[in-house]
Amino acid sequence: MKRNYLPGWASITWQKNKPFFFFIAGLLFILSILKIIFYQYNHHFIFNPAEVITWKDKINLIKWSLLNDFFTLLVVNAPLVVLLQAGRLVPAPVSSWLILPLFIVLNSFVVLLNLADIFYFPFHFQRASADMLFVLNHPLKQLFRLNAALIAFFILLTATAVILVRWLHKRLYTAFAAGRRCGMTTLLVLLGIASAFVYKNNIAKLLVPTYPLTSLNSKQLLVVQNSFHSFAYSLFRNGQEVAIKNYMPVAVCDALFPIRKTIVPSSPESAGKNIVLFIMESVPYDFFDAGGRYKVAMPFFDSILEKSIFFKNAFCYSHQSNKGITAILAGVPTLTDIPLYHSSFVNMPVTPIGSMLKKNNYHSFFCIGDDFDNFGFAKCAHWLGFDEYYCREDIPGNRLLPTHTMGIHDEFVLNFMEKKINGTSSPFFAVNYNISTHYPYDLPAGYNPGFPENYTLPMKSMSYYDQSLHKFFNAASKEPWFTNTVFIFCSDHWLLPDDTRSNYNAISGYRIPIIIYNPAVNEKKTETGMASQFDIMETILGIAGFKDSIISYGRNLSVQNNSNEAVFSRVNSSLYQVTDSSYVLGFNSSNDKAEFLYNYRSDSLLKKNLLTDTGAAPVLNMLMEKIKAFLQKATMQYNQAMFK
Repeated sequence: MKRNYLPGWASITWQKNKPFFFFIAGLLFILSILKIIFYQYNHHFIFNPAEVITWKDKINLIKWSLLNDFFTLLVVNAPLVVLLQAGRLVPAPVSSWLILPLFIVLNSFVVLLNLADIFYFPFHFQRASADMLFVLNHPLKQLFRLNAALIAFFILLTATAVILVRWLHKRLYTAFAAGRRCGMTTLLVLLGIASAFVYKNNIAKLLVPTYPLTSLNSKQLLVVQNSFHSFAYSLFRNGQEVAIKNYMPVAVCDALFPIRKTIVPSSPESAGKNIVLFIMESVPYDFFDAGGRYKVAMPFFDSILEKSIFFKNAFCYSHQSNKGITAILAGVPTLTDIPLYHSSFVNMPVTPIGSMLKKNNYHSFFCIGDDFDNFGFAKCAHWLGFDEYYCREDIPGNRLLPTHTMGIHDEFVLNFMEKKINGTSSPFFAVNYNISTHYPYDLPAGYNPGFPENYTLPMKSMSYYDQSLHKFFNAASKEPWFTNTVFIFCSDHWLLPDDTRSNYNAISGYRIPIIIYNPAVNEKKTETGMASQFDIMETILGIAGFKDSIISYGRNLSVQNNSNEAVFSRVNSSLYQVTDSSYVLGFNSSNDKAEFLYNYRSDSLLKKNLLTDTGAAPVLNMLMEKIKAFLQKATMQYNQAMFK
C-alpha cells in the first residue's frame, strides 16, 4: 500500500495541482535534452580547445540552464492555467479547440526554436535574436541541404518534440477536465502577475536574457540561454537596445577615438579614378594563408597578389552579412541585433557613400545575383545613396542561368556587371556582392577542375569564385576604363573554412582578406598593420578625392603607414573585442567588465588568459580605454542628442 506522508489538505492540493507541474517538468525535460545536444554540437565553437571546463563550471552551467528554461516556460505558460479556468465559463469546445491548440503551437515554437538554434548557431555564433527575421528567405533551402544525416536527425527531433509537446498538453487538459483544476497554481500565477507590477524593476532584471552574467561569462551564457527567451526579448526591443555609455569625459573620448574627420587624402593621381568593390561572401583569411591547411589554389588571386596591396592582419566586425555590409559601406558599427538599416536608428548621422561620391560626379551601382532586397541589401543601398541596385531579376535570361541556393552563380553576375560598367561613364563606383561562396557552397553542374582530396566544400566554392573573377578580369582588362580603376576586395565576414572541424577563436574567427589592386601601379606590397572593414568606406572616398568632413570608424588604407592601432569586433549582443598587433581583449558591455586578454602572438592557441597577470596590466588598461572610447562614441552616435 502506497503511504502518503502529506497531511490530508496538502495531499488534496498537490493532487489537484500536480498536472501543471508535471506539464512544466515534461517541457523542461525536452528543453534539457536539446541543451545537451546543443552543447555537444557547438561547444568547440564556444570554448577554446585548450580551455579546461571543470565539474564546478558544468554544475553552474546546468543550474543556470535549468533556471533559464524553467523561468521561460513559466512566463510562456502562466496564461494557460488562467485561460483554462476562464474556459470553464464557456462551452467545452472553446477550451479544447481554441485554448489548447494555441498553446500547443506556442510551446512547439519554444521547443523548435531551441532545436533549430543547435544547427544555426555555427553561422552566427550567438543565440537566436530578431536578426533571424531578416535572413529567413533561404535558410529552409540551405541549412541542411548537404548533409543527409543532419536532415534525418533534425526531422526525427522535430517530430518527436512536437508529438511530446502535444501529448503533454492533452494530458494536462484531460486532468483539468476531470476536476483537477490547478486552483492553487492559478492563484500563484495571478499573484505573480500582480507582483510584476509592484516589483517591476526587479522582475525586469529577470526578463533580460543576460541576467546569468552575474555569475557567468559571455561564453558560458551562450550555453545556458533559452533561444526563445533571447529571440522574444530581442524582438520586443526591436532595435531599441542601445544604452548610452559614459565611461569618460566627452573631450577625452573624442581625443582617443575621433569619428568626425576629414579624410587623409590618397595620392593626387588617384582622384577621380573608377572604383570597383568586391564584397566577398563568407571568405576567411584561411584561404589565403600560405602556411595553413586551408590555402586554396587560386590562379587569379595568386597572380593579382603579385601586384596588389595585401592586408594580412585585417579583421571583420561581426559574423552576419547584414552587419558586415554596414561596416564596409557606411564605416559604422551595428549595435542592434537587427540590421541597422531596418532599425529606428536608420536616421542617425552617417556618411552615405553613394551620395558623397555623387558630389564628385561619381555614378554608383550595387550588383548581386540574389533576389531583390534579400537580407535588406536593396534598402541598405538606397539608404547609402546608390544610384542603381541590380539583382537576380535584372539579369537577362535569369531563369535559365545556373543557380546557387542563394541565386545566380557568380560568373554570370560578374559578366552582367562588366557589361553594366562598359555602359557607364567614368568616374563610377561599382559594388559586386558575390554569393557562390555562401553556404551550402553549391557549384555549377560540371564544374570540377580536379580538387585535391583535402578540399572542403567552402574551399571548392572559393576555387569557383576565383575562376569567375578570372573571367571577369580577362574581359575587363581589354576595356578602356580598366587601367583607370582601383579594385578593392573585402570579405563580409569570416566563416568556417571546414564544415566538419573547428578553427574558431577570438583571432582566427575574425581574420579576413582585404586587397587593393591598382593596375596603374602593379606593385606588390604586404601590409602587416591592423586593418578593418570600417576602413573600406574611407579608403574609397580617399581614392575618389573626396575632401568634405565624414563620419568614420576607420582609416584610409590607400595612404602609406595609415594602419589602425587597434580594430573592433562584435562577438554577440554583449561581448565586444578590441585587437591590436599583439593582444586581443574581450569586453562585456552588459556588466562593463573584461572577460579575457590574450597575447595571440606568443600564445596562438589562446591558452593563457592574462587578465590577472600583473605584468599585462598596462596593456589591459590601454585596450580597456580603447574599447570604452569606441563603445561610448558609438552609443552616443546612435542617440543623436548626445552626438557631438
